[in-house]
Amino acid sequence: ARSNPGAMLKLLLLLPCVGVHARLGAASAALASPSAALELTRLPRTLTAETLQLAAASPDAGLIARWLGFLVGAGSLLLYTPIAARVYRQRSADGLTLSTWWLKLLSYTCSDAYSFRNGYPLSTYIETLIITVEACGVLLLVAHFQRRLDAAFAGLALSYLAAATWALSAAPPEATALGQSAATALNTCALLPQIAQNAARRSPGGFSPVTAGLACAGCAIRLFTTVELAGSDPLLLAGFAAGLAVNAALLSQIVYYGAVVEGRPLLLVLAADFVAPAEKVPTSPSERALMRASELEALEEASSEADLPSHKRSPGR
Repeated sequence: ARSNPGAMLKLLLLLPCVGVHARLGAASAALASPSAALELTRLPRTLTAETLQLAAASPDAGLIARWLGFLVGAGSLLLYTPIAARVYRQRSADGLTLSTWWLKLLSYTCSDAYSFRNGYPLSTYIETLIITVEACGVLLLVAHFQRRLDAAFAGLALSYLAAATWALSAAPPEATALGQSAATALNTCALLPQIAQNAARRSPGGFSPVTAGLACAGCAIRLFTTVELAGSDPLLLAGFAAGLAVNAALLSQIVYYGAVVEGRPLLLVLAADFVAPAEKVPTSPSERALMRASELEALEEASSEADLPSHKRSPGR
């Protein structure tokens, strides 16, 4: 043969594309047929585009996406833990909104049902399962410390359990797809009450900067794993993109109000879940006016007490 069939065979074995071994039959024929060998010499040129396309879908990318998925799942174990720890340590949930956690729980449950009913690999949504449980725990803590574990809360909880059971077991595909679409809207809207409260109070609020940062990282990774492992599902992509945007906005708000408005060091703002809260410094004009009025009232009371005879003064003064 004019060409070297042995060299061509080795070239075929080294080509980085899926399905190239199907052409080994042609290589074997080239060993016996000079004309076939001549055709074989054209393979590297004719397969260039196909090789590039198949390399883009290399199994290596899928393997990386799968391991990243499990990494996000492991990281999700810490997603809402800082918020729960802060609420429990301070015995207060004044900086959080209860509606945020109801919306988050509903959103994550809709995503769980959609991925489960579509048979997606567990690595594509394992973190959603974990943070569903975590969101439920934070919801109970916030409701407890805000003294809102009442009949209305119980009614909402029973309705949620019934809907979740139906979605995971008997809901038609159209319903789960609609639920995933709703999850995108719910997850985006869930943080809006928290963002609005922070803006009204000009305060970082009680939401964890660690949680917001982890959520941003997780959503960014999920955009990649959804493309690689879930066929670029448009509903999932939209949900993760919206989650990335709203968590980035909340994290920016926490940093701005904590570091710029309140003048605290950035490190203390980011470590707010792990350090005791400092005494709040009034920032708005109304707060400063109220503090001055309280100080004047205390001074007047002290002056009036000083003018009274000693036997008429209040005990302890």
